[in-house]
Amino acid sequence: MIEVKAMQAGEMLFDSFRIPHSEIRNPIHDPEVSEMHKSTILFLPVLLVVFLVGTGHAQNPAQQPQVVPCPQVNVQLQAPPQIRDGQPVTFTANIAGGDPKIVPTVLWNVSAGVISRGQSTRTIVVDSTGAGAAPEREIKADVWVGGYAPECPSQASASVSVIGPAVKFGEFGVVPDEILTRNLKALADFLSRSPDNLRLIVYSGRNSERGFASNWVKRITAELVADGVPLRRISATDGGYREEPLFDFWIVPLGADQPRPTPTIDRREITTPKSPTRKKP
Repeated sequence: MIEVKAMQAGEMLFDSFRIPHSEIRNPIHDPEVSEMHKSTILFLPVLLVVFLVGTGHAQNPAQQPQVVPCPQVNVQLQAPPQIRDGQPVTFTANIAGGDPKIVPTVLWNVSAGVISRGQSTRTIVVDSTGAGAAPEREIKADVWVGGYAPECPSQASASVSVIGPAVKFGEFGVVPDEILTRNLKALADFLSRSPDNLRLIVYSGRNSERGFASNWVKRITAELVADGVPLRRISATDGGYREEPLFDFWIVPLGADQPRPTPTIDRREITTPKSPTRKKP
C-alpha cells in the first residue's frame, strides 16, 4: 500500500489517500491518462523543487555565513617604563585589521594624572602630576574601540610606573630626650611600612657649638638603626645654618630627587668661638 499526498504551491498538505499496490500503474504509459494530466505529472517534480527552495527546505551547500573581520587592538607606551611625577607621557592605540569600511570610535581613561590632549583620537598625552603620590604609583591607560561587531574585542591597556617626589615627614628642634625618642620611634614605625628611604637634614643654629650637625646626625642615625631601620635606607647631610637648630626629615621614593637644604644664614656670618688656650706651666 502506498500513501499519496497531494500539495499545491503556497499551501500545506490538503489531501491524502491510499492506493493498493495492485492498482499502481505508470501514468505516463496509461492510455486512460490524458496528455494534459501527463504534462502535469512531469511538472510536479519541478514544482516540488521550487517549493522547497522558496520555503527554505533546500540550501546551496556552497553558501556560508559571512565572517565579520575583527581588528587587533593594543596600547603602546611612548615612554620609558618608569617616569618622574609631573613628566608628560604618551599612549597610542594600535588598531590593525578589521573591516576597512568602518571608522572606529576611540575612548580613553587613565587611572591617575590627567589627559591633557588627544581624547577620542588614537594618541593621548597624559600629565602625570600627582600620580607619584597615589598608592599604586602608576598610570594605567585603558582604551575602548567602538564601531565593530559586538563579538570583536574592543579594550586594551598599558601602564607606566611613576616615581613620586620626596615628601616632608616632619621637623623639630632640640627637644628633651623622651620627646626625641618618641618622635624617632614614630618615624621608624612609618619606615617599617614604607618602601621609601629617609633623608635627614640637620641645621645648626647661629649659636650652636662646633660640630653640632655631625654629632646630631650620628645620634639620630644610631637611634633609628636601633629601632629597626636599616642603615642603607638613611642618608643625612649638614644643611648649614638657621637662627635655631632644626632637624628636617624627608621620605624619598627610590629614584626620586633628594631634597636640597634651605639654610637662612650664610656660613660667613657665623663666628665660632675659639677654644680657650691653656697656658704652659
